[in-house]
Amino acid sequence: MSGHIDRARAARLMQVAGLDALVLAAPESFRWATGAPAGVAANWRRLGAALAVVPADPARPVGVVVTDLFAGAAEAAGCAPLHRHAIWPETGDLRPFLPFAGDAASLVARATADRPPGFARPATFDRATALAALRALLTDQGLSNARLGVELSAVPAADLSALEAAVTPARMVDASLMVERLRAHKSPAEIALLREAGLITEAALLSLLPEIRQGATRDALGQRFLELVRRVAQQRGTPSVTAWEYVGFGASPWSSPGGIAPGDVVKVDVGAVVGGYSADLARTFTCGAPAPQARQVHAALRQAFEIGRAMFRPGAALRDIHAACLGAMRDAGFPSYARGHFGHGLGASIWSEEFPYTAADSDVVLEAGMVMAFELPWYLDGLGGFIVEDVLLVTEQGAETLAGGGLPHALVELP
Repeated sequence: MSGHIDRARAARLMQVAGLDALVLAAPESFRWATGAPAGVAANWRRLGAALAVVPADPARPVGVVVTDLFAGAAEAAGCAPLHRHAIWPETGDLRPFLPFAGDAASLVARATADRPPGFARPATFDRATALAALRALLTDQGLSNARLGVELSAVPAADLSALEAAVTPARMVDASLMVERLRAHKSPAEIALLREAGLITEAALLSLLPEIRQGATRDALGQRFLELVRRVAQQRGTPSVTAWEYVGFGASPWSSPGGIAPGDVVKVDVGAVVGGYSADLARTFTCGAPAPQARQVHAALRQAFEIGRAMFRPGAALRDIHAACLGAMRDAGFPSYARGHFGHGLGASIWSEEFPYTAADSDVVLEAGMVMAFELPWYLDGLGGFIVEDVLLVTEQGAETLAGGGLPHALVELP
């Protein structure tokens, strides 16, 4: 299998929970477990486009339900058993019949001879057909009467009763949190993607600094960062790179009207995305000398950041890091500061934040192999938006920054 799931780890968690298998429904979880794309039908965000069934026995392969257009990739990834269902694009594989001496109509007829009578493609995909394929897959895997842990967080309410009917007499329990815990521990390949994303992000941000100057607009800076990411990725020979950005400045950091004025605080929160895996890096700058209050706010955030950063190591509880950062801010003279979390997991999700969160109610303890964005932000209309944020890989020795280290944590005054 070419996916990232740690089957031994999954087996241990399933044994503790009394589960026979996991059923993964989110497109990103499908790819994580199989190494194959969920396919375009997953964009409808309805149940059935792509489903993966992970048996508790790590010696057994991951079985899938996948669309006919993307079945080849799942086969190449070693998924078995594999059940396919039709989606709207009309396709056909002519390669087994080439070269062919007849006309095109005869060639296509030969290639599609195994289609059942009355075959027709749906407008998007047919949920009933997909769930019938899931039932058949469970039968093939010997899981017809199993206890299934289902990623219910990715199952729309409109599809839940149909899923229950499809898997009966198997029993379903919610395994959404288990899947999140499994995905929080990164494979070496995932770490490599996040490291590359961090390096590209930092290089692009360093190249952006000369353009953070008086008169620059929010949209222009944001667009320029995206261009710089593409340029850096091309220079490094890194494919499949996209990016996102939250640039804000001035007294209204969320809207950032007009251009940068002297003394403005400039928040740059950005990430390159490599192979679907997103970095999340942020710093605060000023255009010329800032107000004294801005220096005081940033100094408090930076001090709290350094206190929390020193705690990142295996065995540290995320709630303890949150408490330490909150306490540091309050000790610095800001007793009303009440940030809900100080960072989050990183990986391949529908946006840059994923489980776990460095929050007061977290029960997560850091382990080697986890990748976290650690941040201390504060948004103060009238003064500016402030943030210090790094991408951290938890190692056996502590934590490593997944970037080149060329960006200071201090408030940087630009000319």
